[in-house]
Amino acid sequence: MKRLVSIIVLTVACKVVTGTELSLTKTTVSLSPECRLEINLNSHWLFKNEELPDGSSDTLNEEGFLPVCLPHSNTIVPHREIDMRSFRNVSWYRRHFIPSIKYHDKRFLLKFQGASQITEVYLNGTLIGVHKGAYTPFSFDITKYLRFGADNIIAVRVDSRKHREIPPERMTLDYMIFGGITRDVSMVICDSLFVDWVFASCDSVDQNRVNVRCRIRNSKLEKVNCVVESQIIDSSGVIVATGKDTCSIPPDSSFEPVYNTTPIRGLQKWDTDHPYLYSIRTQVKMDSVVIDESSEKIGIRSISFNKTDGRFYINGKPLWLCGLNRHETFPFIGRSAANRLQRKDADILKYELGCNVVRCSHYPQDPEFLNRCDEIGLLVLEEIPGWIYVGDTLWQKISIKNVEEMVMRDRNHPSVISYGVRINESDDHHDFYEKTNKLARNLDPTRPTHGVRLKNHGTQAEFLEDIWTHNFIIPKGKPQPLPWLITESFGVQCQVHSWAQEEQLLQKMCRFAEVMDSIAGNKYLAGEIGWCAFDYNSENLTADHSVCYYGAADLYRIPKYSGMFLKSQAEPEVVGPMVYICHAWKTKLTPNDIYVASNCDQVELFINGKSLGKKTPDRYPSLPHPLTVWKNAPFERGKIRAVGYINDTIVAENIHQTPGVPVAIKMIPDTTGILDGGDMVRVVVIAVDKFGQTVPGANNIVELSVSGAADFLGQPLIALEDGKTAFFVKSRADVTGKVICAAKSPGLTSAHISLNVSADPQTPLRQRVFGR
Repeated sequence: MKRLVSIIVLTVACKVVTGTELSLTKTTVSLSPECRLEINLNSHWLFKNEELPDGSSDTLNEEGFLPVCLPHSNTIVPHREIDMRSFRNVSWYRRHFIPSIKYHDKRFLLKFQGASQITEVYLNGTLIGVHKGAYTPFSFDITKYLRFGADNIIAVRVDSRKHREIPPERMTLDYMIFGGITRDVSMVICDSLFVDWVFASCDSVDQNRVNVRCRIRNSKLEKVNCVVESQIIDSSGVIVATGKDTCSIPPDSSFEPVYNTTPIRGLQKWDTDHPYLYSIRTQVKMDSVVIDESSEKIGIRSISFNKTDGRFYINGKPLWLCGLNRHETFPFIGRSAANRLQRKDADILKYELGCNVVRCSHYPQDPEFLNRCDEIGLLVLEEIPGWIYVGDTLWQKISIKNVEEMVMRDRNHPSVISYGVRINESDDHHDFYEKTNKLARNLDPTRPTHGVRLKNHGTQAEFLEDIWTHNFIIPKGKPQPLPWLITESFGVQCQVHSWAQEEQLLQKMCRFAEVMDSIAGNKYLAGEIGWCAFDYNSENLTADHSVCYYGAADLYRIPKYSGMFLKSQAEPEVVGPMVYICHAWKTKLTPNDIYVASNCDQVELFINGKSLGKKTPDRYPSLPHPLTVWKNAPFERGKIRAVGYINDTIVAENIHQTPGVPVAIKMIPDTTGILDGGDMVRVVVIAVDKFGQTVPGANNIVELSVSGAADFLGQPLIALEDGKTAFFVKSRADVTGKVICAAKSPGLTSAHISLNVSADPQTPLRQRVFGR
């Protein structure tokens, strides 16, 4: 029998609920009335970027504080030439709210998705708690410190200085941690008897049951007897499975029931090409009355990395993993990107860069990014914070806590297929890594672990994980150990600016293709993950003016030639049929080889209307979709056109004109509508010629501005890079209406676009509960 590293099966002693114990309804689900509220608290914060001896005081004079919305970077930085000291400071955030007397008998849980990197939280001058680390969540029960019907002040001291006792800190890193409250903040209002967490996994895919583990916390002063009930709800709102258990919980304690649901009626499995999501709603009931409930999305699927053939399987089918590493950082704003930008990154990875997997290097990333991966079927390898260095006992203790926080947060995401519990490219540390592996497996027995190694860093004798993951080694034949996944296949040896000479852009693209071809040709390798998706800011010596240009796309998320090649490796059903000519057709190259990236059966190339013939892609033949090459083609100024055929039908086209000089500026927003209260959108700016195409190599100075109901985040005066740049627009609290973005450059036609800010749907609830 083949040995499987991981199948999503959880073997526990549990009570199986039969179909007669809970009836299944075919009606849609309605939520219970206000037994639990979760309210977004990203708006109405005050910020001061300096240390204050009395910053926690509820009588502090707040003159000089700036109104901000979260997520928030303590410093807006240039896209290059970043002063690393600029965000390494202490700052204070404060928020006023008036909790309604109506909720005086409820629990109030203040939840942070992340802040960088030592966070002290105060309420009305009292220290509530401290968290260390920039990438994992934390929460505090603030109930006993509240003043109902009166003003309350949350004060947050964020220490973003270098602390070498906290992972991933060391002397220098190949990325920047940045500073501020970098992710969402919310308030959960619930009963003193409440659902603390829920973990849902497949008890058996064949039996279609969900195994439910949860923690019910009783903060009351007396013992309670209750029923815990979970409902699996399909995408149309129909309950398709149920399960329950009874609990008797002493005062001020918790209980963790474990039970199976009934078989899921009409099961639809989650897959990369069919990412079907259910909801699991778990309720606590006393005398048939719902006291509390929680709800989150789940996907039903099985995964395995096979130790015999080395392949990755999802729902019993082999899948070659092909993806990129992602740093969470963005230009100007560091890691403080709103949910819309996090979701957009997942879309770019799958639909613009052709990935079916992403590695979250080298830290747990924003929950909304993972939510979007669940929704679109993008697989995820997660990692604890770290890069090469392993610190002392205190450092390791915090790292082990990071494992707990990461796994507890993300074990319901169907997109997550493995936990990285070893510091990236570190040496062996047996006792430390034995603890991290054991903890991850105890918290989530359904997923394998991995630990990324580098040549001369880490031995097979210390292979404590389930998947052997290695950077930059491409083994021949059947390697040992199996399964073997290459987590950084290529990229770090070749920094290429987006404005580099075409020969350099082509060289990197072909190197990507060559390495991927050699990996795809070895049937024993589970796949490869390239370095990396996007250019990123770094404090490492390898950075060029504080930017590492390793990306398949640039800092603004605009693909280079490598990115267009990677997109062509995805199937037409995922990214659409595509052809892309990797030649600007500006000048003759030496040699003038024309590479076309395509996922079509055949490609035909035309120069000024004359066909150079129809070809079947064959360069790097082990790839899912090889490149097509016309060797030393004739160069004639004018039009070059490629068409793609599937089953002898033209399904895709790409045209390049010999570029002219820039004549106008054009702005392209990701969307024209955002919400108030800290929502953000990217706006791409390009210089175009008379044909309306981006002018390669254009470096015009552009002046950017935003007016109206939102703020500009970027560099107001910036040089285009290869004819392109971008900036962000961020909304304010309680401000709606029109936003005008303008871009101008001497000698070019200016551009203006209009965006609209609408009211956050949660505003009425927030006002009713907190006054604003």
